[in-house]
Amino acid sequence: MSNAQSDDLMSVISEVFAPLEVSLDSTFDDLGATSVSLLRLMVSIQSTFDVDLDVVDMFTVANVGELVQLVEERIPASK
Repeated sequence: MSNAQSDDLMSVISEVFAPLEVSLDSTFDDLGATSVSLLRLMVSIQSTFDVDLDVVDMFTVANVGELVQLVEERIPASK
């Protein structure tokens, strides 16, 4: 994933949890995540990056950094 894509991913995550400040160390508990907000985030990431995520993925990552890493691993190589 390029730096621009990483920035875009952080923008998508930040948009879902606005107005809170999001960093790679932010936990979803810190951000007040709910099942609805995590599902919104999953759909936003899937549509923006054409990446496969599962509902379970959203509930097993511990923080934003782990989610970014997961998306980086699953993003198609041609992107």
